[in-house]
Amino acid sequence: MNVKYGKSVIYYVLLLIIAITAITGCTTIPAALTEPGVSKALAVNRKENMSGIEYKLSFSIPPEKDSSVSGTASLKFTQREKREIIIDFKSEPSAVKSLLVNGKEREYKFENEHIIIPRSVGKSGENVVDIVFTAGDQSLNRQQEYLYTLLVPDRARTLFPCFDQPDLKAKYTLSLEIPAGWEGVANANVSKRDTTATTGRVLLEFNQTEPIPTYLFSFVAGKLQKLTKERNGRSISIYHRETDPKKISQCDTIFSQIFMSLEWLENYTEIKYPFSKYDIIILPGFQYGGMEHMGATLYADRTMFVDENATISEHLNRAKLIAHETAHMWFGDYVTMEWFNDVWIKEVFANWFASRMIAPFYPEINHKLNFLNSYYPASYSEDRTQGSNPVQQELDNMNNAGLVYGNIIYNKAPIVMDMLVKKVGEENFQKGIRLYLAKFAYSNATWSDLISILDELTAEDLSSWSNVWIKERGMPTITSKLSADTILVEQSDPFNRGIRWEQPLKFEMAGKFVIPNTDGCGYGYFKLDSLTSDFILKSLSKYSSGKNAEMTLLNDVVTRGSLLITLYENLQNGTIAPEKFARAMYEYLPQEENTLLFTRAIGYLSATYTKYLCKNGANEELEQNLWNLIENNKNVQHKTLALRVFMDVVNSEKGVERLFSLWSKPESLRSVKLGERDLIKASYELMLRLPEKYTQIIELQLSRITNPDRKREFKYVIPALSSDKAVRDSVFNSLLIEENRNVEPWTSTSLSYLNHYLRDMKSVEYIAMGLNVLMEIQRTGDIFFPTDWLKALLGGHNSLEALQVVEEFLSANPDYPPMLRNKILQQSDHLYRLKK
Repeated sequence: MNVKYGKSVIYYVLLLIIAITAITGCTTIPAALTEPGVSKALAVNRKENMSGIEYKLSFSIPPEKDSSVSGTASLKFTQREKREIIIDFKSEPSAVKSLLVNGKEREYKFENEHIIIPRSVGKSGENVVDIVFTAGDQSLNRQQEYLYTLLVPDRARTLFPCFDQPDLKAKYTLSLEIPAGWEGVANANVSKRDTTATTGRVLLEFNQTEPIPTYLFSFVAGKLQKLTKERNGRSISIYHRETDPKKISQCDTIFSQIFMSLEWLENYTEIKYPFSKYDIIILPGFQYGGMEHMGATLYADRTMFVDENATISEHLNRAKLIAHETAHMWFGDYVTMEWFNDVWIKEVFANWFASRMIAPFYPEINHKLNFLNSYYPASYSEDRTQGSNPVQQELDNMNNAGLVYGNIIYNKAPIVMDMLVKKVGEENFQKGIRLYLAKFAYSNATWSDLISILDELTAEDLSSWSNVWIKERGMPTITSKLSADTILVEQSDPFNRGIRWEQPLKFEMAGKFVIPNTDGCGYGYFKLDSLTSDFILKSLSKYSSGKNAEMTLLNDVVTRGSLLITLYENLQNGTIAPEKFARAMYEYLPQEENTLLFTRAIGYLSATYTKYLCKNGANEELEQNLWNLIENNKNVQHKTLALRVFMDVVNSEKGVERLFSLWSKPESLRSVKLGERDLIKASYELMLRLPEKYTQIIELQLSRITNPDRKREFKYVIPALSSDKAVRDSVFNSLLIEENRNVEPWTSTSLSYLNHYLRDMKSVEYIAMGLNVLMEIQRTGDIFFPTDWLKALLGGHNSLEALQVVEEFLSANPDYPPMLRNKILQQSDHLYRLKK
């Protein structure tokens, strides 16, 4: 029997436990306070009793990757009353070398990832705990010539002893001892540099930070290049490891977009940038797109440094990423969520504001279409599944906080935010945001805090509306039909809870057919009957820019985008045959002039083949249609996009020969310029299809790569492409060992090729083992890695045998952690749809 209690009840029970313990003087600590991780009970206990936290931290970084990092931590804080001092440190007891409390050696217990100091040792008022320790390696991301910390959401405790919860903000003072010739970057500016202390070493001392949560504390050290630019009295530095001059030259664009993003946010919020500096570090193999450490924001080089042939979508993605991370400086860093169940709040602000901020960068883009194209398909990819989760999820312990992340919080939440803005009005929303930031400056807030502020500015019932969109999972199924002269619309709940999603919907008539969601604002599965879907597919097939007599609604780019998404969702739900959808795309793509829509449509075509049609073998019609686009389309970006999809789907002998010829002599196709990453991708795909040329392909491609970090990545991935099953088995088994997964994007690429759709039946045996290690992946990897691991493990499979393995695993593990179970259901959704 499952019994669920409301969060408010849990909160008061926790306070009662705390109060009884204090009154009775009982020295037994409730188990909920000392369980592994950081429980909600422990977080409530500490927040209620502690304030004024300051950390003084020092780390000594050796030049050798495998040598340990030594550290010291001085934790100063005020206790309202004497209690046990519970400090989080996820390490071995031997990692603590010494511990002083208020200047004296004291006894302590090391239990369940906590240093527990008895109540009798501390005092009410100010306390100082000094600890000498060996730093944990898990979140140091150590490479041969550099390292960087990545502590979100609960990894600060793997690096140093701390109070690892977001609502205990603190000021940090850092010292780093690093090898000579290395750069050191942290949240604050360097206050002192000493190069004389030890031969071959440099001591960097940094200024104290503003109040920040543990997950935002950060430093980077290594062999890095530095560029600095100043505008209007503000100085920003970019640190990087890039060697390609053409890529480095893109830093001018990056600088410009950062400066413009900061200015936009300062104008919107009427709050100057609230931290002492803004520097960024662009890193190879970085796990995420970016991470918003104030003063030391991290970015992935694959997103920031685009190839010469980059499409408008890639340029938009970079601009949006920069805007997203910059928005976090106000939303997430300046005002932070109280608990990680509300982490979506900082992400919804960052993504929603990013969509607004990039508009001035690209005035030629239809940004309403870009919003639709960016957020709706990504959200549907998880919200349509049986593993769908609410935007706001329950979280009992910080050690599960990474599982809160996903497409729902990053993509559904901005859609809901846009609805909220329309409900309260742009002016009221901006006023509410300014009040919210002013009230919770350098502090913490909840979603309810924001809704309470906005409620005062509108007559709308925001609370009830919010409960459905934020606290319930899934999306409505929406059907429509014509009755006499009236369009009848019905909404149903796929989980049979009787929920109604309040939202404005727009339907229009095209002849005798009801066309749904023509403004692209509605959210849900717009189910089409067969006649309507046939009509829309036929109309798209005959579409010609501005000349569509069959269906004039298609002349609007937003309507076209909305209908493309609706058609694909109907394909996913089995109401449109994959073959019929693909054929319509063959005819539609040559006519589409809008690059965002072309990108969306050709991506859908690729997914339709690799998920549903590839089991029928090579599709020469598909390959020829793509080749026609490569040769004949007038838009260079469209040619590039078609070529990238061609790499993914080509399987005929003629097609593979074409790809090999083009890859061997890229200059032979003058109308399309292949970038470095395109050539690397083509080499991977060719190794799969031409095993007899495996060594030849490796040698040529390796000779083309000049950057040492990209050479390392290439060498890491290529064993997964071997035609020798024993080699591939060895690669897979190596990925089950934690130390071989330390660069997660490379691991995901390797695993995806082991489970490529061309190897579907040969790799089914990997699925069970890959699922068995998932809990370890979650425990040892970063926040997106469980999803990336599952996507790589399952995404290439399209057989009922693969589905059977997944079902057997879930059936054999009925008590599997629910949040991880949902991740499995989300990433295996395409397998369940094979039954439809």
